[in-house]
Amino acid sequence: MNGPEAEALAQPVVKDVIMHEVGHTLGLKHNFRSSTTVTQAQLRDKAYTEAHGISNSVMDYNAYNLPLKGEPKASLTNTTLGAYDYWAIEYAYKQLPAEQESAELAKIAARSTEPQLAYGDDFDQGVGGPYDGFDPRSNQRDLGDDPLAYAKKRLKLSQELWERVQARPANLGDDPLRNRRSVADAFRQLGMTANNVSKYVGGIYAERVVPGVTTGPAFKPVDNAQQRDALRFIASGLLSSDSFKFKPEFLATQTVDYNEWDRGLPLSIPDAVAALQGRVLDRLMSPNTARRLIEQASFLPESQRKGAVSLNEVYGTLQGAIFSELKTGAEIDRMRRSLQREYLKRLQAQLNRSTNGATAYADAFSMARFHATQLANELRVASAKPGLSVETRAHLAESLDLLNSMLKATLTRS
Repeated sequence: MNGPEAEALAQPVVKDVIMHEVGHTLGLKHNFRSSTTVTQAQLRDKAYTEAHGISNSVMDYNAYNLPLKGEPKASLTNTTLGAYDYWAIEYAYKQLPAEQESAELAKIAARSTEPQLAYGDDFDQGVGGPYDGFDPRSNQRDLGDDPLAYAKKRLKLSQELWERVQARPANLGDDPLRNRRSVADAFRQLGMTANNVSKYVGGIYAERVVPGVTTGPAFKPVDNAQQRDALRFIASGLLSSDSFKFKPEFLATQTVDYNEWDRGLPLSIPDAVAALQGRVLDRLMSPNTARRLIEQASFLPESQRKGAVSLNEVYGTLQGAIFSELKTGAEIDRMRRSLQREYLKRLQAQLNRSTNGATAYADAFSMARFHATQLANELRVASAKPGLSVETRAHLAESLDLLNSMLKATLTRS
């Protein structure tokens, strides 16, 4: 950390932070969509990123522009103001004669449809509550014009980092917590990505429509192909134990901080994976996502409704990926048992609590119950298969008992 490479990164990071905070002092809000106005090819072009930065606004929370193995290296962080920053400051501060001010400001504002001036604030990104950030283009810590492609890259970046730290030899004088922090930080970054990519499923593109200035729909469901691509990536990538492989010899050497009173416990990969996967389940099994999946057909022309992604498709894909061992007869390891329990917790919330009497929620309840009944039957069949370990049989019995209790319980309405 005291070498020239670290210093070469630290200086642009400090500059980036100062530009961002000065932007706030001048009145600018966050712009969490500006990172999508730079292409993947431009991000790999060192000359481009040095001249234009990695985003069209310093008011975004950008990810670092890290290359995968074999990719060219460009600027890691923002190096200059972006097109959006110049445009917003021009509108706010340009000196204009009083008699021309209204017309000139209208002319500047009319440029809002230019692609490099795309804008999404904190609410667009998702500040919690009913407005959960349903447009997958407005995110914190993503990069490039294809957030779904970046999510896939982020998983590969984390896996490359985990491979490196496991192969890195310990040398005299090394920080004993370095590898542990690297593993944890990769999970932290991937956790934000998990939330971002989950926005595609049941997602809606949102545009600010101003009569007489902009045209087109204010809301449009995310393309079916992209929703399904995101769902496949979640099922085969983020929900798969194969994505998170660590050598026992490595884990056994990861020490705790003996200088701290709260020194922590041995490094637990299953716990880190459970937290990551929980973020995916929270969004995909939320009432807001269910409502959007149910209602998105009303935003589509009649000819496009038949092929729309349905709530049944999402719940079925999710449940099938999480409980894939029921069909294969494979053992269920600790990481998978944890994922299945987290799924059942959220299923229980769907089946036994109602916070909304709207029709969309009623439809989501009936669909959740339908899949829960199917799962109970699959658990019953799987429990009878011979040759399973005690741990797997105990888990299947517990899961089946919990599911049966859910299906028999009275719905609590509020």
